[in-house]
Amino acid sequence: MVGKVLGFAAQIAPWAVVSGLAYAAAFIKPTVEPLPLPQPLSEPRDLFYDVAGSPQSSVWFAGNNGVILERNGADDSWVRHSMERAINLQGIATSDTGLVVAVGNQGWLFRNDGSGWESQQLPVSEIAGKLIEVAWLDGHFWAIGEMGAVFRGSADGQNWTDLSLDGDVAMNDIARSSDGRLWVTAEFGTLYQSTDNGQSWQGEELGYESLRSLAFNDDQGVIVGNGGVVYLSMNGGESWQRHQSGTEEHLYDVIYDGERWLATGNGGALISSDNGAKWSDIQPDGFASGYHARLMATEESVLLAGSTIGRLSGERWTQWPEGGE
Repeated sequence: MVGKVLGFAAQIAPWAVVSGLAYAAAFIKPTVEPLPLPQPLSEPRDLFYDVAGSPQSSVWFAGNNGVILERNGADDSWVRHSMERAINLQGIATSDTGLVVAVGNQGWLFRNDGSGWESQQLPVSEIAGKLIEVAWLDGHFWAIGEMGAVFRGSADGQNWTDLSLDGDVAMNDIARSSDGRLWVTAEFGTLYQSTDNGQSWQGEELGYESLRSLAFNDDQGVIVGNGGVVYLSMNGGESWQRHQSGTEEHLYDVIYDGERWLATGNGGALISSDNGAKWSDIQPDGFASGYHARLMATEESVLLAGSTIGRLSGERWTQWPEGGE
């Protein structure tokens, strides 16, 4: 009897094993705890549109997909910040107290007082709602963008007053001249000015190419724009004369760094001028042939944001993060 039982068990044992394996394959799902992947500091897809801050504290580069790179001036360390919304961040500015404000597509605004990022959406047009630039001017933040968007923000970046213009026009850059007037460069060759701190605006046409940026050094002002256009004023903006830039590439930004005028833009364009009238190319070794959208002067160098980010010292280019990684 025992022999028969053992024989029967031997016959069914292989089928039991096969059935058990089939059950496990069908109903038991293996689980694997994934190891966290380190976030690289920079990625090949990263593009940047603006830079702000102080090299002695922190410098901030605003870019696409909600990315902001921070470089700490104390120890040259880097931090990658990712906003809660992966929108393109077009502009960034810092206040005298170190408050950081970044703006971007769909009217979104992000601010950081050192305790973390907070978000807010400004009431922009539903047709085209990109905020193109933000600046810190005389105790206020100013955010400008598509469809005539102009907003004046409080010093803490919490409250914003809508001072927008009516009309389908993109506002590209904002600056204040030595006499206190506000100036905005816009598309279609339009230059706006305000004598009452943004309550009203008067426009004039300077050709037909979109005007991308302007800057002042005392009574001297320079405007740059698409097609390599350059305009110079020697009387605080009362009149403007066009000058040859030596390039037909779009120029996106212009600054005075304390010694010379610098402008940059598409196709690796980087030009300089001692007087704002006569311009010449700068061709630093290793400078990328892509676009650069913003310049920021520091005491010792000029920082650039674009398809690459880095520092220009004289005519020596250093790509950041260090090593270009």
